Order: sequence, then C-alpha cells, then structure tokens
Amino acid sequence: MKIEEILKDFLAKEEREIEVKDQIEGEFNEEIPLGTKVVINYNGRRRIVDLGFLYIISKCNKNFVKDYLDMSFSLRYIHRKYKVYTEIEYAALFCMEFINDPDIRAALEKLKTYILSRENMEHGL
Repeated sequence: MKIEEILKDFLAKEEREIEVKDQIEGEFNEEIPLGTKVVINYNGRRRIVDLGFLYIISKCNKNFVKDYLDMSFSLRYIHRKYKVYTEIEYAALFCMEFINDPDIRAALEKLKTYILSRENMEHGL
C-alpha cells in the first residue's frame, strides 16, 4: 500500500489510528503530521508507527525508514542495526535538527537521555 493512500485513508476515517494489512511502500514526498498512527499488521508481525516521525526521519536516513517499514525485520534486528526500537527513539537520537516544536524537542531530549543510559547499561558502562 502506498504512503499517500494510507494518509488519505487516515484523514478520511478520522480515527486515532488505522490498521494496514499490506507492506507499506513509497517515498515520503509530502509532510505528514505527527500523530498519524498506523498499525501495520503484515507478515505475522504487528507494529505501531507514527508516519509523521517517519516523514521527519526520511530527511536524515531513508534506510532506517525502509528497514523499519519492512515487516520481515524484527524489532530485535532493528535494535541491533540502529540501537533503537522505535521511530520515535531514532528521531530523538539522530533527527533533532528537524523537530521545530519546543515541547516535542524537550520530550525527545528526555527520551534521548533514557536511550543512552539504557544502551550504556547493556554494555556494562
């Protein structure tokens, strides 16, 4: 299913989140608001994603977006490769320059501190 189709469906249904039972394909060509939540239920896995954060991340690392939306990859694999479990964690660590809202920036800074301490504890530091 194309990203544009998902966004159109999300806006038409006016729900908090929508469920997609297909692989998500395509590029993030237009801005997607934060909070556009999609439950991907495909290939025996379920993943809740915020397309708004993936739009922001697509500006700094398209490979992460591609891997994160590829439901053949487990979150364990995503963590081994990128040291994060979610798109929000990735944005907190690597894409802060693209976040303009001061409240979201403040929340992501706290999340970043937590992520770094979690990773240090895993390595015995």
